[in-house]
Amino acid sequence: VFDLQTHDKITFTYDVQWTESSIRWASRWDNYLKMTGGQIHWFSILNSLMIMLFLSGMVAMILLRTLYRDITKYNELATAEEAAEETGWKLVHGDVFRKPRHAKLLAVSVGSGVQILGMSVVTLIFALLGFLSPAHRGGLLQSMMLLFTFMGVFGGYASARLYKVFGGEDWKMA
Repeated sequence: VFDLQTHDKITFTYDVQWTESSIRWASRWDNYLKMTGGQIHWFSILNSLMIMLFLSGMVAMILLRTLYRDITKYNELATAEEAAEETGWKLVHGDVFRKPRHAKLLAVSVGSGVQILGMSVVTLIFALLGFLSPAHRGGLLQSMMLLFTFMGVFGGYASARLYKVFGGEDWKMA
């Protein structure tokens, strides 16, 4: 058992040895970014597609079974007493088309989401097309900030439009 007192010191050290390379700073990522051979992982792509189809099918089957059960229940209503009693999906009908309690907060959140989603999608498209390279330091961050600013137009439009759909009076403030 090792006992460390309060006045004892532990010194941590490390050693680095630098070697000069003939590779230029701007082209240091070329080995990693170069697509040689064009090897496509078909098995991984097929596996991902099959899992996606299987899970989508499972969700669809659950929804179809639930809807089928509700529809058969509606069709079996025989008496006026049962017709007056609403069950299943009919209970949600009044809540679906009602204005939310905090419509302005929801509209602003949706507008911010549109702004961030638009920035992310355009940034990824530019990166896939090769406009954004790791060799240009700060280029990715600068383009994201610029796109975030420009996407404010679309976010503001989506926010104001949604708030106006909810029937807000001061939609220019949203």
